[in-house]
Amino acid sequence: MDNVNTETGEITSDTEARNQEEINELKQRINDLTGPVQGKVEDLALAQEMANAIKPHIDRLVKLNALLTPVTRILEKRSKLHDVAVRIEEDIEEAETALAALEDADKLLVGDFQDNIETVKKDRKLYVQSGISEGEPTRNKPSSLDLLPVEERFQRVFSERFISLDKTQSILSISFEEIELKKYTDSLEVFWKLLFRQKSFRQLVEKGQVAPLAKAFQDYVVLFRSSKVKDGQSTTISSLQDSFPDFFVKGQRSAVWYRKQPFYNKTFRKPHWALVDKEYLNCTFKKPSVRLRMYARANGLSAKSVRQKNVLEDTYDRITTEIFFKERFFENCNSITRTVYKDQAEGPAKQVFLYYKDHSIRISGKTGIPHWKPSKPRWPGIFPTVTVP
Repeated sequence: MDNVNTETGEITSDTEARNQEEINELKQRINDLTGPVQGKVEDLALAQEMANAIKPHIDRLVKLNALLTPVTRILEKRSKLHDVAVRIEEDIEEAETALAALEDADKLLVGDFQDNIETVKKDRKLYVQSGISEGEPTRNKPSSLDLLPVEERFQRVFSERFISLDKTQSILSISFEEIELKKYTDSLEVFWKLLFRQKSFRQLVEKGQVAPLAKAFQDYVVLFRSSKVKDGQSTTISSLQDSFPDFFVKGQRSAVWYRKQPFYNKTFRKPHWALVDKEYLNCTFKKPSVRLRMYARANGLSAKSVRQKNVLEDTYDRITTEIFFKERFFENCNSITRTVYKDQAEGPAKQVFLYYKDHSIRISGKTGIPHWKPSKPRWPGIFPTVTVP
């Protein structure tokens, strides 16, 4: 039976082990055909008939052996490559930790060391862009952004890409109570500290230098994931379809395949702020969990604060951003979520993924990664989300 990682939503199945067993069994069958034969067929006509009958099966097994040999090597090396990737990440983390402790080291040596680390991390998606000037002049006297109200801080850095509580209420046609507004504003303060705790960011925040911060976050949106939508309904896939039917495939609701799945009526664990990226991380050659670890480390964030979206978060983000910007914000891909389901209790676990097609959000599912095909030219990827753990 397939196992599901509840933290990342990845499927870790026994398929490879079963494939290996089948490979070994087929090889053994082929080898047995070349072994010593017990007894002898005296009737030549019968022997010829038996040989003609078994020949197609022998030819098929020979061809299968030729095909399965490279498959065996691929399965073995895939596991080794994953182990190597994890070791590299651990080595980089150790090197960066050591570098942070070398305050009095030779600056040229440290500079070369940093360049080497960035070369190794070059395939990571960074929002801390290199080349941010710490000494950039400001029009007015420098003053810390921390002195401003928290919503105004986000407005300064993200401009129209900050979807405030007021804008969220307008998009969803809801009203938050005063106690909720106070709670959500306080949580936004915590979210600010999470995003801007890095040394390079802190220097810019303290000097009130907005331009380089805005440039660093130019592909990102800060939004609030509300636990309720129109008419006070809990936020679920079902209620989103009721409130925003134009974003989904037209037709009878009963015909939707996922209507009976548990995730259809699940809501957010709690309302929260999120930093979402318009670009996806391609997962053709790296698992989502590896991509997220690389992304978190490259951006100086804890692994717990960088998450793979579930199906509800992905759907909600697409709807709210498109309503707000009046156009699609996210790139199209086979967006792999951490949501999984089973068609049968004893069947394999399947991964839920989303994509755009014919002006609609499509929700689908399959076992494993939905790879690019000529008939379905969408790369597999994940949209990383930064939230307060």
